[in-house]
Amino acid sequence: MTHRPEVKFILTDRLRMHYLEWSGDPRRTLVLLHGIGDSAHVWDDFAGKAAGRHRVLCLDQRGHGLSQWAVPPAYGCDDYVCDLEVFVDALGLEGFVLMGHSMGALHATRYAALRPEKVRGLIHADIEPRPPDWNRKYLLNLYRDLPFFYDTLDDVVREARKNSPYADPEMLSRIASATLARGEDGKFRHRFDREVLSHFDRYDLEPCLRNIRCPVLIVRGEESRVMGTEAARDMKNAIPGSRVAEIGKAAHPVHTDNPGEFYRTVSLYLEETGLTVRPEGKDSP
Repeated sequence: MTHRPEVKFILTDRLRMHYLEWSGDPRRTLVLLHGIGDSAHVWDDFAGKAAGRHRVLCLDQRGHGLSQWAVPPAYGCDDYVCDLEVFVDALGLEGFVLMGHSMGALHATRYAALRPEKVRGLIHADIEPRPPDWNRKYLLNLYRDLPFFYDTLDDVVREARKNSPYADPEMLSRIASATLARGEDGKFRHRFDREVLSHFDRYDLEPCLRNIRCPVLIVRGEESRVMGTEAARDMKNAIPGSRVAEIGKAAHPVHTDNPGEFYRTVSLYLEETGLTVRPEGKDSP
């Protein structure tokens, strides 16, 4: 990666929100939303490759990264989507491509349905639009069992690889070092509010899918349990003209398990749908 992001903040009516901005053509703006427990830095690999050709904005959603925590806890779908609306309006964004992974994909898809005039394209990565109840139960167990601190980054990487089995450990270490806080005792702690796990909403986006008007790419990891092949097909059938792409050697964290194939799949889709332009005289990544 040759590009580096600028660290920026905006204020909503109640919270201070952090985001990373990777410079590029503002006519081709990408807004990226991370999953639960992650941060904007989970997109560093993708954004570093896309920057220049695109302006890339990676938002720390409320309760995550360097964005403020909601006190008392307010981590429902409407809370997150309201933040996204404020972010888009504050930056004056129009005609951008919106991409999210997991919980971030739910928020991206909900926004695209509510504000179809704003979104030129949508990439929904690896979660069913109506997550089954086991998903919520898993997060509640994680709320109870997740370690409060780690002695080393290697411990963090070992924990992350339980869910991202194909990821490069060096990539996971880079993400962890950018995402976690290190205390005076030398131990590493997550920066996200643990309450986001216990307040995971009972999402049901199926009724709003028909309101989406832009091109949509639905991405799933070949070995994902969070978005099955049937659910991906049903989502495709509910959104006219949408496509499904399956990434090999990838579980739920498809963008970290197989980042090269994920980037190629997304960038090819953007080119084929006219949402980006291949640089003259250069091959597609």
